[in-house]
Amino acid sequence: MFTDTKFMTAREKVLVLKRWEQFLRHGMKRKHFTKRLYDHLHQHCGFIAHYNIHGFYSEYFETGQDTERFFENFYSYTARNYGANVEYDDLNRAMRDVYKRHRRAIAQRAEKDVNDKVEVLAACVQRAKRDKGFARQFLDRINF
Repeated sequence: MFTDTKFMTAREKVLVLKRWEQFLRHGMKRKHFTKRLYDHLHQHCGFIAHYNIHGFYSEYFETGQDTERFFENFYSYTARNYGANVEYDDLNRAMRDVYKRHRRAIAQRAEKDVNDKVEVLAACVQRAKRDKGFARQFLDRINF
């Protein structure tokens, strides 16, 4: 299924794909975002490293909106490869296929994240109407 490359064996590609499947299946939790997966994403999928694995995870997977942005970039980059990482196209194609199977759950998570934030915002607005001290702090916090 996979071919060896200069920097990754076919066996290593299998392991990356397994970690990817596990990561998506478990709702993209931090404990399932492994160094092996991080290394592939920033070395062979067009993402910058964001300093380290923690920064990368924080940038793309802590909120549903960030996750949507990640998958838009991942899908478009790996689908075209920009002529740079053709050696990894077999793995990236397999990763896209896994993503397709989890796409609905990922989209639902993103929508829930937005809805949760809107609910919190609405509650803050209601409290701000009653509590002028809170209103000032709230408006300062959202830079309004």
